[in-house]
Amino acid sequence: MTRLLEAHGAVIMELPSMSERVDAFSHWYGSRPLVFRNPAKNDRPRSRFDAAHEAGHLIMHLDAEPGSRIVENQAHDFAAEFLMPGAEIADELPQRLDWEVLYALKRRWGTSLKSIVYRAHALGAFRESTYKRAMMLLAQNGDPEPCDLGPREAPLLLEKAVRLCEQTGVSFDELVARSGLPFELANEVYATATMTRPRLSLDASTESAAADAPVALQLFPS
Repeated sequence: MTRLLEAHGAVIMELPSMSERVDAFSHWYGSRPLVFRNPAKNDRPRSRFDAAHEAGHLIMHLDAEPGSRIVENQAHDFAAEFLMPGAEIADELPQRLDWEVLYALKRRWGTSLKSIVYRAHALGAFRESTYKRAMMLLAQNGDPEPCDLGPREAPLLLEKAVRLCEQTGVSFDELVARSGLPFELANEVYATATMTRPRLSLDASTESAAADAPVALQLFPS
């Protein structure tokens, strides 16, 4: 989802100083869409949903009042339909609270258990009582959710742009000076953008150990 937004011209940045209560926000700067995310929310499904949510805002809410519940619900519904199209996921949703099925759906669609439960309720697969019970159990479990899918999707565009400028003789310090941003903030944002991609190095022994390692999942009661 992050690559999709970047491929269509959006610049995605992580703001380390963002409030814990904020997952992400977006803004049009002229003809350039900007998406700002909270790096503390280091969860792949959550980052994908945040990106889709902000795409909904950028497409639908150019002049909307920030923070409006109606606007937020519209962006939420946009993200849910974009990542889990009703016509495709409806037949896969369980009719009762079956966590093993929900885990499989989380891996298949790359979305959080909460968003899948919300989708099941919205599409009529879960009754109100089932939906409330599932959300209560997820709230009791807290973060991170069971069935971890790895760290958040990392943006690439900012780092590539900075490297391209350096190759053409424009240093990072000069870029920051032109931007008018405090150097500490600019450096922090850029450092976050370049540190979030996983670096994996496997040799034969670790590959064998990984293949033999058991997969542990926390299961809620059905």
